[in-house]
Amino acid sequence: MKRLIAAAAVALLSTSAFASTPVLSNGGFEDNTVGGGYLYGDVAPGWSFTGGAGVSASYTAWNGVAQEGNAFAFLQNTSSISQSFVSTGAADYAFAFNLALRPGYDQGQAVTVSLDGTQLGLYGVSSSGWTSFSVNALNIGAGSHTLSFAGINPNNARDTSAFLDGVSMNVSAVPEPGTYAMLLAGLGLLGFMARRRKGASALN
Repeated sequence: MKRLIAAAAVALLSTSAFASTPVLSNGGFEDNTVGGGYLYGDVAPGWSFTGGAGVSASYTAWNGVAQEGNAFAFLQNTSSISQSFVSTGAADYAFAFNLALRPGYDQGQAVTVSLDGTQLGLYGVSSSGWTSFSVNALNIGAGSHTLSFAGINPNNARDTSAFLDGVSMNVSAVPEPGTYAMLLAGLGLLGFMARRRKGASALN
C-alpha cells in the first residue's frame, strides 16, 4: 500500500512538470563573434547587450582571463546584459554566476541582477579574481521572462567594469494548487480503500 500511495503522489505531482524545461543558452559566452579579441554589442547569441557591454576573449586589452573556457562578458560603467526564456508553468529559479573586477582601472563597480525588471540582488565587485554568487526567484508564473545583469557604477567612476561568466539557471517546477487538491483527494481515497480492505480481512 505504501508503494501504491507513493506512486500515486508521483503521478499527480508530475502533472505540474513542464512541457519543456526552461533553459539559458550560452552561459559561458563561448559562442561569440569576437575571435581572439573583444567587441561591444550583440556578439554572443542568446544575449542582448546595451551600453558599454560586450564580450572579450582571455588575454586582451581588457586584462581578463575567463572563469571557464576562453571568453567572458564585460559590463562597463552603466551597461547591461540580458537573456529571455519561456516557461510553460510556475517555477522556482536559482541563478548562479561569477563576477570579477577589471584590473588596472577604476574600482567600485557594482552589478544588479533582475528578473522581469524586479531586482533580485546587488553585488559589489571588489576583486579581480572570480567570485561565485547565486540568487533565487521563487514561484514565478508561466510566460516569457528576462534575466538581466546591469553595471551601475555607483561612484560615477570614469571607467569601471565588471566581468561576468559562467551564468547558469536551475529550475524547479511549482505544482499548481489544483494539483495539491488532487493529491489529497487521491490519498484520501487510497486511505479509505485500505481501511475497507483491513475491515474485510478482520471479518474473514
